[in-house]
Amino acid sequence: MTRKLGTAWIGLALLTGALAAPVLGKTTEKQPACYGNDNFATQSALTQMVNTGLIKDFSAIYKDERNPYELKTTLLESQNIGKYSSAAIPEIDIYKQIQKINLRLKDGKAFEILTISEASFAECSLTEPTVILISPTIQILNAGKSIFTQR
Repeated sequence: MTRKLGTAWIGLALLTGALAAPVLGKTTEKQPACYGNDNFATQSALTQMVNTGLIKDFSAIYKDERNPYELKTTLLESQNIGKYSSAAIPEIDIYKQIQKINLRLKDGKAFEILTISEASFAECSLTEPTVILISPTIQILNAGKSIFTQR
């Protein structure tokens, strides 16, 4: 299910810092390597594109099993947002990572997508990422939840 992203959603995202990146791409500490074309948030976004019917199937994205027609993922921000622990997980640092994905399909159709995810050095898939289609139309494809709200 997709939702049109109205002005209120954009304002809320900016106010909560979900899309605001004060120092885009300029991080001073070591970051979890949970970004890039082959990593969890990007692959989740591509799956959302197929599941919502925006893309017919993965053959429109990939020339073969590993090589996309045109896929570029850029880490916009990675910021330590706190520590987390549970009975199953020892205390770990949690990072919020924001990525921009540029995708061009076999037929030339182009998409721009943002992912907002939480990761640690031990695990890239702590929660489902938020996936926002920016162009050609703005839509929330998946509204992820924070690991901190799942306690």
